[in-house]
Amino acid sequence: MSIATSRQLFSRLLSANSKKCMKCFANVRFKSDQTDKKDNDLKVSGKIEHAVLKKFSEPLQIESVDPPKILQSTEVLIDVNYCALNGLDVLLIENLYTHEQSLPFVPGYEVSGKLIEVSEGAKKAGYNVGDKVIALNKNRFGGLAEQCVAEIDDVWKIPTSIKSIDAVCLLENYVTALIGLEQYGSISEEDMVLVNVGIGGIGLAAVDIAANIFRAKVIGVGFSEDRADKIRDRGAFHAFTYKEKKLIQEIEEIAGERGIEKIFEGDSGEHFKKVLNSFMNVYKSKPPSKNLLRDDNFGVVVQHLSREGRILIAGVADTNPNKNDDKDWFTVTGISLKECRERKLELYRTTGDDVISFFEEGLIKPVPSLVAGFYKVNDAVKFVSEMKASGKVVIDMKNKDAEVKSN
Repeated sequence: MSIATSRQLFSRLLSANSKKCMKCFANVRFKSDQTDKKDNDLKVSGKIEHAVLKKFSEPLQIESVDPPKILQSTEVLIDVNYCALNGLDVLLIENLYTHEQSLPFVPGYEVSGKLIEVSEGAKKAGYNVGDKVIALNKNRFGGLAEQCVAEIDDVWKIPTSIKSIDAVCLLENYVTALIGLEQYGSISEEDMVLVNVGIGGIGLAAVDIAANIFRAKVIGVGFSEDRADKIRDRGAFHAFTYKEKKLIQEIEEIAGERGIEKIFEGDSGEHFKKVLNSFMNVYKSKPPSKNLLRDDNFGVVVQHLSREGRILIAGVADTNPNKNDDKDWFTVTGISLKECRERKLELYRTTGDDVISFFEEGLIKPVPSLVAGFYKVNDAVKFVSEMKASGKVVIDMKNKDAEVKSN
């Protein structure tokens, strides 16, 4: 082949590939332009978009609607940057929760963003337009929308140094875990803490807090080996997937290092086994029960091993109230943030403040499992429903076309 012929062939190949690249670029640009045009049209019309459930177990629908309005003197309006999609949201979408959600329904209750309107009462409480905030909107939901209304008791101001995508991963899991470990377990640096992480979420937050805030000796039990890896990443000195004999052996060895022996003998030993069973029973359902997605199944129990020591058992538990009459069953009371807000508002608020401070100081490290653009919200719902999430699943309300990205 002559040099001239080679150059001709190379030129043709280059021209053909350039056309393909330009076509691909044009398609991407066209899609982006469509989204930009839609956003501009919404701004001109004064509408916002939200994701709404019209029929149980069916995909959420994206609709253009009028923005919500502040009606009470203690409300604020949030321009939503990110919304977490939690297990509770998915259980309500699939009508698998303890009560049936009325429809239509806009899921999402854990959001981060900025205040764009504040009531008189909110101003008196120190809230101002432009404040960067996170909210735990469990009484209202409505977070899967470009704007949502929240009560000031459910809103925390955050420093500008905290990224909104990190902030949206903080409240639900870490506040629940901290209340459990402190209020129910009186955790201290000397404690051994066994955390049943389950599929992740609150369990991983409990490991993070126990290991890195209280410097306790943490053992983590997980749903799978990849969960065990994440438990170690949070600071547990040992983590493994659940096997009953292995669990008992590990606890006996750790107690033995502290000079505590025969912890599973006698009446106290039998009681300890019942406590462990109430936590580990969640692994015995095949396939795993979607009760693992509930928001009220995190519990903490203190087990005294002898006069010399104790162990805290925390994490996801079988909180089935129907077993209360079973003498061979130990019932764990799950922690509900909704009930805590109603009965102990000051504790609810101060614990939220503590969690924000811990994160600002670099002591805890929430990591999202998946981030998806608003228009990919149904992919995110499926991800949570299939119990693939070990951390937060986050919906990007600004970059609506963002592809699904898992960690």
